[in-house]
Amino acid sequence: MESWLPEPSALERVFRPFGDLWGVRHGAMDTASLFFLSMIRWAAIVQFCPFLGGRLVPGPVKIGLAMVLAWFTTPWLSQQAAVPLNLTPTAWGVAALHELWVGLLLGFGSSLVFFAANMGGQFLDNARGTTMANILVPQLQIQTSLLGDFYLQLFVVLYLLVGGHRWFLSAVLDSYRLFPPTGVFPRVSVVHEAFLQMTGTMFGIMLKTIAPALVVLILLDVILGVANRMAPQMDVFFMSMTLKPAVGLLIAALSIYGLLGITPDIWRAFHAWMGGWLRGAVMK
Repeated sequence: MESWLPEPSALERVFRPFGDLWGVRHGAMDTASLFFLSMIRWAAIVQFCPFLGGRLVPGPVKIGLAMVLAWFTTPWLSQQAAVPLNLTPTAWGVAALHELWVGLLLGFGSSLVFFAANMGGQFLDNARGTTMANILVPQLQIQTSLLGDFYLQLFVVLYLLVGGHRWFLSAVLDSYRLFPPTGVFPRVSVVHEAFLQMTGTMFGIMLKTIAPALVVLILLDVILGVANRMAPQMDVFFMSMTLKPAVGLLIAALSIYGLLGITPDIWRAFHAWMGGWLRGAVMK
């Protein structure tokens, strides 16, 4: 049966200069396999990560970014894993699905904290009574509330400021060591358990993000309720429509300083969780 792969001689001509430049130990066929499989994993990661652009970045730019990241990953990967020569079309398909699966897990897992921040902002806007005002989140291409988008963009900036992108790149390199191309698939049961655990952690992050403003809004509701009982002639409903959005926004702005203090702890716990389920998916 005729193979769908290019002729070996063509691959030799294309990838031998790159192999010499990278100093890899493998031949041109291995270099090509490592590069393309690595690019598939990176493309899946880039598709989901908000701090890499998410859906805001056009498709050709994402592919170019995945190629650049695969370019830098291939020399390191060539020292860690060997891809068999002369992969059949079936083996190539399985290896591509493996890389796509691992990349989707890493990309989706890395976006959970940002989803939690967005969810916290929406919850706070619901408490303020301002959910009617929605805007588009560029990275996710979804409609969300004003504070939902604000907290998501804030977490992206804080993530980059504390060096979270370096931790994430380290986790991706660990994934190549734990799940090399043509290696075993991550255990679904372990991944499922880890993501359920992270769901609870997301709610904790959400509450830490909005707790000060939420507590003040609850107290304001109590005060307005007492005022309504003591002075029924007061139009408490219309007062709350003015007070709650303004007070909630003010407290949310004042609480940003406290949020900066707990941000490094959030990222350390998040990356420890990511490294934990990566290793657990191999060992269990």
